[in-house]
Amino acid sequence: MVEERMSKLDATTASRTIDLQKEWTESPEHPQNWPDRTRWTIALVIAFTGFLSTADSSVFVADIPIVQARYHTSKEIATLTFSLYLVGLGCGPFVFAPLSELYGRQRAYVVSMIGFTLMNLGCCFVDSLSGIIVLRFLAGFFGSSGPGLGVATISDLFRPHERGGPIAIYGIGPMLGPVVGSLLGGWLVLLSWRWPMRLMTIIIGINTVCVIAFMRETSGPVLEREWLARRLQDEDGEKGEPEAIVSSAVPQITFHELVIRTFTRPPRLLANPVCAIFSSYYAPLLYARHDVSTGLFTYNWPAGTAGLAYIPLGIGFVGSAITAALTQDRIYRYLSERNRNDGIPEYRLVIGMVIFPVGLFIFGWTAQAETHWILPMIGSVVFSYGLMLCFNSLQTYISDAFYPYGAAAMAGATMLRSATGAIMPIFAPIMYRNLGIAIPPG
Repeated sequence: MVEERMSKLDATTASRTIDLQKEWTESPEHPQNWPDRTRWTIALVIAFTGFLSTADSSVFVADIPIVQARYHTSKEIATLTFSLYLVGLGCGPFVFAPLSELYGRQRAYVVSMIGFTLMNLGCCFVDSLSGIIVLRFLAGFFGSSGPGLGVATISDLFRPHERGGPIAIYGIGPMLGPVVGSLLGGWLVLLSWRWPMRLMTIIIGINTVCVIAFMRETSGPVLEREWLARRLQDEDGEKGEPEAIVSSAVPQITFHELVIRTFTRPPRLLANPVCAIFSSYYAPLLYARHDVSTGLFTYNWPAGTAGLAYIPLGIGFVGSAITAALTQDRIYRYLSERNRNDGIPEYRLVIGMVIFPVGLFIFGWTAQAETHWILPMIGSVVFSYGLMLCFNSLQTYISDAFYPYGAAAMAGATMLRSATGAIMPIFAPIMYRNLGIAIPPG
């Protein structure tokens, strides 16, 4: 009798779960059904957060020679103020990604941004090299929510056939950040070596207020559990049935499972070759270009003027983001329609893969020959245009291929990308001095 009653309850629960899951996907409370204004407001706030996270990495580059002289240390040690920031940027998503899946994206962003603001504020006042290095690492750690959770948040808000444009717009932030940060740092350091961090602290503080004011919870599983609990609390049923339905529809993970996810899922996802290429290949190319513009390739320009060499990179990034926003979803829909409306993530990987090597050749060989400065700048535009197309295509691919675990996939990708990006500034100057400007890019 008891077994028959339990079997009936299980069948009822399973049927009710399916009905409620369908009702949830059509509910106006589902993030993908929110008004466009709400979804785009959140997407733009997150894009600016990602921009600030990477801009804060490079804004300190102009301070490295001053730090070296002020604290009587080597250039390699002074460069740790930049490199360890990137290491922190790679470590942070391993904490914030699983926490966002358990407790929600909103809490992860708020905690992250408050910590990000405080660590940068500390950098404005501390007067020891070890203190600066530690605070820079922690600033990168807390500032990692933008690059680490951004794509997952976009996936929460937009359906697969809608994601190309939003991810392209979001992608401008993390890629344009190092360019703008280097440009600003080159001019602000003329006022004081503290001013790059002061300005970033002010802007990051304003953005933290925007995150608190405009960011809403977007995590599908978290919102679905809350919606199901409200939906079922007034309904009659067997004791324990509502809880069984909620647990069946959206299983709640334990703390032990959370720890396992934190340290195993991102490394497993990195075994995917696309994640590995995305993580370890493109960031070194971008950060290796920074040393050329700031140190070796200046055409005898003053420090501030030399920073203007980053503008072509920004032009290419913005232009390619516009191209991706206009074409990615169209290409995805076109290929899906040709294959019986069966859309697969690989449809995102068809543009941009052959453009940026051409830009590297143009830049490297014209700079080596000391031609007119406009020619290397043209190479920079072509390089950044192609690089950004690859970046957007692969970000959207990861978002589609690993949904709903996009945050974990991006955590692994961000970690490896930041690690390789952190290494480049240490040995890139030696490489350029020994090989010249033409051979490394080529």
